[in-house]
Amino acid sequence: MASAHEGSAMNPLSDDRGRRSCRTAAPGTGERYAPGVRECREIREAREAQAAHEVREVSEGDLPQLLRLDRAVFQGAAYPFFVMRQLFDVHREHLLVLEGTAQERPGQRPEPGGPRLLGYVLAGVVPGGKDAWILGLGVDPAERGHGHGRRLLRAGLARLTDHGVGEVRLSVEPANHAAIRLYGSFGFTEAGRRDDYFGPREDRLIMSLLLC
Repeated sequence: MASAHEGSAMNPLSDDRGRRSCRTAAPGTGERYAPGVRECREIREAREAQAAHEVREVSEGDLPQLLRLDRAVFQGAAYPFFVMRQLFDVHREHLLVLEGTAQERPGQRPEPGGPRLLGYVLAGVVPGGKDAWILGLGVDPAERGHGHGRRLLRAGLARLTDHGVGEVRLSVEPANHAAIRLYGSFGFTEAGRRDDYFGPREDRLIMSLLLC
């Protein structure tokens, strides 16, 4: 599962941080004040980063790039191409990708070619339409720590809510504390532990969330 490090007490399905004005109320007062240059720059950069990244439904043309992303994230546990192809055919409506420009690193040249896929979230709805599973959440290892996993999960849950899903479940490695914290910040709670869930010594925690 994707690693994400930000915790938040806000409503997980709405985030207005990118819309805050550079002029805001001073902490503990009702007075307006103009933040310093550094604060304004950070707010502006956050807005620009949000505008430069788009969560959208996957397209067939994304499949080769999505396969490379899945391999970078999950390595030996990545989906083979024929499985990814079938997941696209069956669950396209709930397969969302995050497209954007990779973050520049100090001393690193910008990557050519413009926007690319930085992450994805995949959900499968159980027949009947009231229950669903998060089947995959992945963020490019080089792009972690920027809230991409949180943004993808929020978008995936919002889409499931719009489709009338009432409960969402997922599985996660018991040692993947970063992912468990992320899911917990959205309200997921542990529903049990399944030994050998994905085969010998592949134990998983099952977590669930009521959407409505």
